[in-house]
Order: sequence, then C-alpha cells, then structure tokens
Amino acid sequence: MENKQTTVLCLYHDDADGRCSAAIVRRALGPSVALRAIEYGDPIPWDVIEKSSKVVIVDFSLPLEDMLRVQKTSDLVWIDHHKTALEGLSELNGVAGIRSLEEAACELTWQTFFPDQPVPKTVIYIGDRDTWRLAHDETQAFSEALRQEDTRPENDGLWKPLLDDESNRVEKMIERGAVLFRARMLWIKHQIDRYGFEVIFEGHRTLAINARGSGEMGALIRQIGYEIGYCYIEAEQNGEFKTFVTLYSDRVDVSEIARKFGGGGHEGAAGFSVERTGSPFPPQARVER
Repeated sequence: MENKQTTVLCLYHDDADGRCSAAIVRRALGPSVALRAIEYGDPIPWDVIEKSSKVVIVDFSLPLEDMLRVQKTSDLVWIDHHKTALEGLSELNGVAGIRSLEEAACELTWQTFFPDQPVPKTVIYIGDRDTWRLAHDETQAFSEALRQEDTRPENDGLWKPLLDDESNRVEKMIERGAVLFRARMLWIKHQIDRYGFEVIFEGHRTLAINARGSGEMGALIRQIGYEIGYCYIEAEQNGEFKTFVTLYSDRVDVSEIARKFGGGGHEGAAGFSVERTGSPFPPQARVER
C-alpha cells in the first residue's frame, strides 16, 4: 500500500475497442500505467485495484457493488457505451469519465483525455466498426488489417504512429486490409452455409452456428433473413468449461435477451456465457428446432 499514491491501473475489455481505449489511456497518463485486460466472468484483480490510487475502466464494467468498492478505495474513471451496463449502474454517482450509447469506448476515451485534439482516423475506424455504424468506406479494410497486428495497448510500435494519425501508416493498413477482408468474407459465408442451423430461439427465427461471432458474421446472417444470429463456442474459463454466446440482430434488442441469461451488451450485439451442457443453448431458454 505504500506506493498507492503513484499507481494507476487501467482495466480494459479485451477487444479492439477496449485495447484502443487502453492505448489512449497509456498515451495520456504515461507508460507507468498498469494495464490489465479483463473479460466478463474473469476474477476481479482486487490485489492490484486496492494498491492503485487511480483506476480507469474502459469499455467494461463491474457489478454495482464492485464498482462502489473500487470507488471507495481509488479515484475511479469509468468510460463505457454498453446499454446494459449504463442501465444497470445508473445508481453509480460522482464517477469521472464519459458514458454514452452513441459512440464507441475508444471515441469516448479520446474525448475524455484529449478533448481539444482532433480524433485520429484509427479511433474513428475502430469506433465505426465497434458500433456497427460503418459510416466510412475504409472501416472494414482497416479493421481487417488491425486484426493481423499485435494490438496490446503497450505496443507503442503500433499505437504511437496510429494515434499520431500518421497517414502513410493508416493508408498502408487500409490497402492491405482490403484484400484480407474480401477473403475473410468468403470464408464466413462458407462457414454459415456449411455449419449454420435454424432454430426458434426465445420466439425469434434464429440461425445458430458453432463459430466465434463477429459483426461481419452477424450481418451476413441478418442478410439471409434471420432475426437473430446465435454464434457460440466452447472454452475454459477459471477452471470451468463454458459455452460463450454472441447474439446479433437489427430487429430484436438482443441486450435484453443476453441480460436474461446473465450477460449484456448492445441492442444489436450482446453476449452471455453458460455452463457447458449437451446443448449450445441455456437450459432455461425457449428453443424450438
């Protein structure tokens, strides 16, 4: 506890939006910031939190009682854009940071720490894809190239030039990513055609597939005509085997469905995890084959 006054911890959601957000925090507060990736269901690193004078949580949240505990022990900054989190933590008052459903966490993080500086194209593209606005033609190609990089927020070799808005670096990534994106879309279509199966899930016509979800996969499933895309994988977490589910829709608020099974997220993309059983669906779910 003796160094508490000088220790800053950043907890970030371990995806492109969260990692970009953490890289922005590192840029703002310096390389001494302790960075910790976290996923929903992971153990909370209380040993590190309680030694930190400032805790910055980006693109992620803890349950209300845990957020209150962090607030009591440290200077808390919370930046988030997930619908279920903002609704579920509405009682949390006096916390610094921007929270909004309108923009991605990386955009909100830039606005929090660099409010007077132009938003770099990298932040715009990552935010554009994470919120699935897809308002920029370059977004998909840039995002595909980014998938091939070491995007850990402490990788200054990647993030410094990107957040410096070096146009040559960004343009090269877009050029390379365009080819990769076309190839991946063909692969995703093949996966859906080969392995997808139809069910009625929670009253909605759904295409389920044993595959790691992505916005692109969800979009293709919707284009076929399904109300919900149900993407699931099985993996170990904290010594338990679980089924991890991501839901996609442009007609159903899947954040409410995910909340029903202990998860959450956005209206158009949300997720949850359940103990692995003989079925990819939660035991209490309404499923018709």
